[in-house]
Amino acid sequence: MADPSKLLASAERLWPGELQHLFGETLPVPFGNLCMLKGGETLALGSRKIEVVHTPGHASHHVSYFDSSDGTAFVGDTTGFHIEGEPFVVPLAPPPDIDLEIWSASLDAIAARAPSRLFLTHFGYSNDPAAHLAEYRRNLQRWAVRAAEILRSTPDQNAALEKFVADAGVEIAQRLSPAEAEHYIFNCGLNLTWLGLARYHRKRAEAAAASQT
Repeated sequence: MADPSKLLASAERLWPGELQHLFGETLPVPFGNLCMLKGGETLALGSRKIEVVHTPGHASHHVSYFDSSDGTAFVGDTTGFHIEGEPFVVPLAPPPDIDLEIWSASLDAIAARAPSRLFLTHFGYSNDPAAHLAEYRRNLQRWAVRAAEILRSTPDQNAALEKFVADAGVEIAQRLSPAEAEHYIFNCGLNLTWLGLARYHRKRAEAAAASQT
């Protein structure tokens, strides 16, 4: 990024006082070295042609990359958190851009290209994209419903966050060994997913209320 200050300010709200420890120093990239991608582009990397597809929902600016030569899709955080060889795919839904309807369309766009492998930011890859996408869609929808239920039943924000994190942790522990469940919970930021889903539901409620006035 030519100017990472806005990104860093947003990240500081999620990890207050921890950015340097977690990510180190963030330096700007000279503007002339940047290529702005919006989806629809094709990148030439040697003999390979990489299709760029706009896949928002997790983040409004998110794009995915598809290598048609071997069917590999680099999907970032669009299809969640998964440790290779484990049977659970965890939703990653941090604020501020979560939009479940747009996200569903992005999952459709990935599935429509029938990739042979999905490479995720966290962590590794999936060799069964159809099953991975189907589970991710189910888990994301279920966690979104649970977040809405907690918002309705638990007015206190801290208590609501704690309840969601506890419920999600129990679900993960039911699917994985104790050591792997601990690894998942440590890395996947359940508190951030609560904040993103809660913000999504509040924005929808505010929009619905505004439309009735």
